[in-house]
Amino acid sequence: MLDNIKQKTLLNGMKVICLKKSDAPIVSVQVWYKTGSFNERDGIRGISHFLEHLMFRGTANLPDEEHSLRINELGGHCNAFTAEDVTAFLNSVPKDGLDMVLGFEADRMDGLTLDAAVFEAERRVMIEEYHTYMNNPMTRAFLEFRSEFFGKHPYSCSPLGTLQDLENVTVEECREYYRSWYVPQNAVLVIVGDFQSEEDVFQRIEKYFGEKSGTVINGSVNNIEFTVPDGVHEMQRTVDFNIPALVCGFPAPSSSNEDALALDVLQTVLSGGESSRLYREMVRKKSVAVMAGGMNQLFARAGMSMFIAVFTPDMPFTKVRDELNRQIDIIKNDGITDNEFQKVKNAILTSRVFELQGAENIAQRIGFGETLEGDYRLWARRLDELKKMDKSALIETARRYWSSSKMHSLYLKPQKMNPMLLGAGLLRRIFR
Repeated sequence: MLDNIKQKTLLNGMKVICLKKSDAPIVSVQVWYKTGSFNERDGIRGISHFLEHLMFRGTANLPDEEHSLRINELGGHCNAFTAEDVTAFLNSVPKDGLDMVLGFEADRMDGLTLDAAVFEAERRVMIEEYHTYMNNPMTRAFLEFRSEFFGKHPYSCSPLGTLQDLENVTVEECREYYRSWYVPQNAVLVIVGDFQSEEDVFQRIEKYFGEKSGTVINGSVNNIEFTVPDGVHEMQRTVDFNIPALVCGFPAPSSSNEDALALDVLQTVLSGGESSRLYREMVRKKSVAVMAGGMNQLFARAGMSMFIAVFTPDMPFTKVRDELNRQIDIIKNDGITDNEFQKVKNAILTSRVFELQGAENIAQRIGFGETLEGDYRLWARRLDELKKMDKSALIETARRYWSSSKMHSLYLKPQKMNPMLLGAGLLRRIFR
């Protein structure tokens, strides 16, 4: 299927990627802007997410929220999200709505009005959303951990931003940021679905976007590199939470790095579900935790390989940390088994097949690959790499990234000891 993808770059620099898929009379139109919290600076942290909301709140040609209303009336749906490296606008409509959506997306690329009253109303929404996240002690602690982990690098701040900046950012700062990043040169337009032909779609796109102009103003920010000094970094926080938890993180490569696939295989073996090593050893066999898992967060320029364990108050966090490190060391020394490798390969290949179901899913996969991994075709190449991967090479990958000398850890200590949980933990170990 991916072999049938057609792409073109307009004279203004906007990249267009199209895939004809006629099994259903719908079309997915997505615009991926290569900007997110990474591109922000102190004083405007959270502005990308703010603008994502504002870009539904009126342009020179469409009243407030008319974009969503018109698409819903047509029987389609639209959404958007902001991440560290991208802001994406997603539309799925019946195929007859293609021109309407192209016009809407072209309109908000350079026609945003940023009305002062709407701006202030949306600011209140953003601040409320911020408080909703930060009122969760686990979320707040993780964001603190992330800030300490990435240090002065832009990834230290999530797309949520900071409360002070959300309260103080101005309309003019939003206009400046909008003019700087939401331009054709910084956008990828992805269209997947039941359209007449690629040539016809390219002509329509040229009609709506061909006259757009603008270049990225602050492109130099992309040169920032992430480096972690040697040395174990330990944090401890007292939280208003009943159960203690331990978060550990290691520096990881970017999403486009050649080691990304191998690291995902290793992470799945170690922490992917109840059959994983961490759950099997730490939860079932040794009862040092009641939950253990992990994930890789691989961004466009750097990443973090993270593990988390939740345990009962009677268990010393040092014992939990030592057992986690022991499980990591086993893989670094001995690798993984044939059965584990085959299981992970099957799981990844299956998930890739599901990603090819539906125009919207395919468009998202293409948009993600092109903007975060640098080339949408990397997705397909990695499937071939997985089939040919030698599991013995995974040991070197584990040693390269899961170095104990660069581990960051955060112990979340409950503010009050819960006697019932304390007793449950003791009984669990006695009768396991």
